[in-house]
Amino acid sequence: MTSSTYQYDAFISYRRQEPDKAFARWLLKELKAAGYRVAFDEVDFSPRATFLNEMERCCQASRLVLAVISPRYFESGNTDMEATITTVQGMSDRNNRFIPLIYEEVQRPTWMYSLVGVNFTDEDPLVPPLERLKVAMGEPLFGTAASNSTTSAPPPRPSPASTDEKGPTKDLQARLKLMRRLSGLPNPQFEQIVFALQPPAGSMPGSSAPLGDRVAALLNWAEGTGGCGLEDVEAVLAAILNG
Repeated sequence: MTSSTYQYDAFISYRRQEPDKAFARWLLKELKAAGYRVAFDEVDFSPRATFLNEMERCCQASRLVLAVISPRYFESGNTDMEATITTVQGMSDRNNRFIPLIYEEVQRPTWMYSLVGVNFTDEDPLVPPLERLKVAMGEPLFGTAASNSTTSAPPPRPSPASTDEKGPTKDLQARLKLMRRLSGLPNPQFEQIVFALQPPAGSMPGSSAPLGDRVAALLNWAEGTGGCGLEDVEAVLAAILNG
């Protein structure tokens, strides 16, 4: 894909809860003020489409994918992260298009550690991280960079003492284990789980979609607002396997 075919300079991938959400909104404002065209879920996702489909579309339509890295980005329930990582890993030029923005230190996938990224945790950087990011992004595709834009201070980060470094890793491992168990089910058994849990219409792709996509959508609904929770998913799965 050439630069002329991209719709956006960058897509911001982040965990849609505080404080990550406030930081992502601040980043969006600063990059737009600097002349970049940025894809952002609250602005660019179609209300008629699924989150997973829009996530993939924005990743593919953007020259760069900016991921706000924190413990919450990798924790249980964040299928947006899983969809982003899956899409990025399928890109032949992923190392040139994916920029991790370290908002809080956390254990990351091995392949992501090979990327320098931009560290926003340094309290006294030689070069402000936002300026480093702009240099890494280069000139905007759809105009010129604003030379007189003023930079506001980012929202405060949680103190390191409040970060549970072991919890997110444990949650991620548990979630991946559950995803593997569900993804290994025969279709009839997975349909029994869907029937028992009754997710709302439109929250999951149809039965003809790949099982992995349906599993991710089911877990995204289960942990979202109004969802049944992972405990119910595990309970139904156990009942079916032991029945």
